[in-house]
Amino acid sequence: MADKKRVLVVEDDLLMSTIVVNKLNLSGFEGVGVGDGQAAVDTLAKEKFDAVLLDLTMPWFDGFHVLEDLKKSGFKSPIIVMSNLAGSEDIAKAKALGATNYLVKTSVTPDEIVKEVQNTLK
Repeated sequence: MADKKRVLVVEDDLLMSTIVVNKLNLSGFEGVGVGDGQAAVDTLAKEKFDAVLLDLTMPWFDGFHVLEDLKKSGFKSPIIVMSNLAGSEDIAKAKALGATNYLVKTSVTPDEIVKEVQNTLK
């Protein structure tokens, strides 16, 4: 069997993170959750992931900072933003910083998030 694709879930809402990580694991991925942007940058510096699901609104080190850091470091894996920030400026800024896609959390189910990861990693 092929190695499972690894997906880092960067989400400060523990319930949301747990649900998405569990859905990913049940769908054949290896989902790993971290609770803030600094943990995301540290984890991505040490481990390889095939994709990142990134919240933008987090304490201390937000998702925009993570995107900036990853862009500077030459990070190549797809980054799917999942945020409740639905403004066109936020979406444009995230995509300019390297986000592959942008999902508004209140508009998608955990199954749709997993489907987005599957489509992105095809």
